[in-house]
Amino acid sequence: MDPFLSCGAVENGSVLAEGTRRTPEMPRNLTGGSKHKSQSNSESSKARNNRTIIDNLLDDYRLGTNTDGVFVGRVLRRMGCGRMEVFYIHKQFNEFEGDHGVEVTQIVPMRGGLRGRGKKDVWVDPGALVVLAETGLAQTTHEIVAVFSSAQVAKLRKLKPDMDARFFAEATANGEEDEGGIIIAEDSEGEVNVEDI
Repeated sequence: MDPFLSCGAVENGSVLAEGTRRTPEMPRNLTGGSKHKSQSNSESSKARNNRTIIDNLLDDYRLGTNTDGVFVGRVLRRMGCGRMEVFYIHKQFNEFEGDHGVEVTQIVPMRGGLRGRGKKDVWVDPGALVVLAETGLAQTTHEIVAVFSSAQVAKLRKLKPDMDARFFAEATANGEEDEGGIIIAEDSEGEVNVEDI
């Protein structure tokens, strides 16, 4: 007798004495879900949009088309509420100097696709290269539109070798401040006597 059937059950079918049917085990899910093997390497829509924005900008640089209102910047630090402090160079024309770059450090918001549920696919860290676009608004003049991947940074470096070296500088452990701007100095003493305090 089947151990799953109760004492008053019929053994030939799967009808139990109480009038309920025995359900077979659920088959394995072979076709669906975002975490399934066949879809595990799929690119999310946020990552795809980010990649296409950067690739289109790199194509514009390669072809020499006009990219007014679009800047490449480097994130210096997080400010909270979806805002970042970004360093970028704004090219301006002056009668005396001609075309020259003005260094700008500004607190810039991220567009909505980079926040919320989209941030896990397109993460913005301090030190990352980002694309800034002019918004045309009075208070928030620019916003972060996309983030460069390491392969895209290498392409940018090949396309624009005359770009400022500060965009491509690697962050060092000694040169950066710790979180919150607090640097803890280590004492050279091995033990601290509690009674002396």
